[in-house]
Amino acid sequence: MSKQPYDNRDLPTNPNLPVWVLTPKEEQVIFERWRKKTFQRCDDLIRAYVACSNSYESPVEAMKICDGVNRAQLDCVAKYQTMEYLDQERDILIADKKLKQKIYRERLAAAQAEAAAKKASANISGEKNSSQ
Repeated sequence: MSKQPYDNRDLPTNPNLPVWVLTPKEEQVIFERWRKKTFQRCDDLIRAYVACSNSYESPVEAMKICDGVNRAQLDCVAKYQTMEYLDQERDILIADKKLKQKIYRERLAAAQAEAAAKKASANISGEKNSSQ
């Protein structure tokens, strides 16, 4: 069984729970997005380190010569892999959940109003038929 990313998927969420209650799958989505964005932000430095280290036959030699580039890319990743950025990803997911919950409630209210209107029109039709 292959693992599929949770990006672009609608995760099942109980609409009756507060939006700030996150499921383990939602936490996993947050973590994956956080990690992905971190590496996107540091992509140039990571590519520079890979290019530098691949240009030497000896890994030991590459580690010594490419140390500055390696430290730069590690510092970049460390800068973005903090709780501050993880909390930002949580805030984004919670905002998405709020919007979905609002849409769900609007659709539910519309469906209930439609059902009530049908019931009322059926009652009116039934009263007319019984009075004749």
